[in-house]
Amino acid sequence: MHLHKPYRLSPHEKRCIVRAIEYIDSHYRDRISADVLAMEVGLSKQKLQAGMQQNTGMTLHNYLLKVRIEKAKQLLEDTNDPVKSIAAAMGFKRPSHFIFTFKEFTSLTPVEYRLKIAG
Repeated sequence: MHLHKPYRLSPHEKRCIVRAIEYIDSHYRDRISADVLAMEVGLSKQKLQAGMQQNTGMTLHNYLLKVRIEKAKQLLEDTNDPVKSIAAAMGFKRPSHFIFTFKEFTSLTPVEYRLKIAG
């Protein structure tokens, strides 16, 4: 296994990572690729990915999934929308992928989560 030294971000690069996080937080429903996001914030794909890992402790993809799942939890708590609708609203093409991802992050299916918070 090859270990890399942590990449040191310049102040400019740190601001770009903050912009990337803000972009994800407000566009989480959209399809977001690392290439497009890197161009959007003015970094190379590699610097974006390294900076996301340093700033959030997770990959770009996992950060996006985490944001989507957190927003989905809010909808499960605040609405009676069907899981299929919530999955689509969070940018998932297939409800089954949403359910799998939700369970990976919460240890519960969306229905189990809704029942648990209804108490």
